[in-house]
Amino acid sequence: MRGVIVIVGIALLFSAGCHARPQARPVSPPAAYDALGSGHLLRGVSDDGRFLTLEDGSRWEVHPRDRFRTLDWAVDASIAVSTTRVDDGYGYEIVNTNDDEGVLARFVAAR
Repeated sequence: MRGVIVIVGIALLFSAGCHARPQARPVSPPAAYDALGSGHLLRGVSDDGRFLTLEDGSRWEVHPRDRFRTLDWAVDASIAVSTTRVDDGYGYEIVNTNDDEGVLARFVAAR
């Protein structure tokens, strides 16, 4: 009887390893920004260059390594927004076309 129990136990262990394991539920992607391109205006820079606000009310968080660049960006500067390769969760490039200077950013919210 013991031999049967051992064989059944081994068979159960083996069959459990052959089944696909449940996949983790995908995380919802962050909200997308649908007004890509040029023609935007900068309305504000806050928190020492961390956040940008555009004329359409969209709010952006600037990548930490680029924040020094946005400190001097002037209100009403012309801005272009494009997607880029995601780096640490920052998948957009915000370009101040007046200064020809771009930064990585992530879309935070629309107002």
